[in-house]
Amino acid sequence: MISTTTRIRIQNILQRIENNQSVTLEERIFLNKLSRISPVISKWIDSSLGPEASTIDND
Repeated sequence: MISTTTRIRIQNILQRIENNQSVTLEERIFLNKLSRISPVISKWIDSSLGPEASTIDND
């Protein structure tokens, strides 16, 4: 289970990704680490990035 602070941080980063705003490398690494631990966060990331991102990762 993630803390409220972490959840808000994740949602803020994902919102910026959806709006094509800038996201730092550190934030991307943070999302990557959490997505490996939590299937819920992984789903959030997949829905924010869209289907193109998963096809790129699988190529």
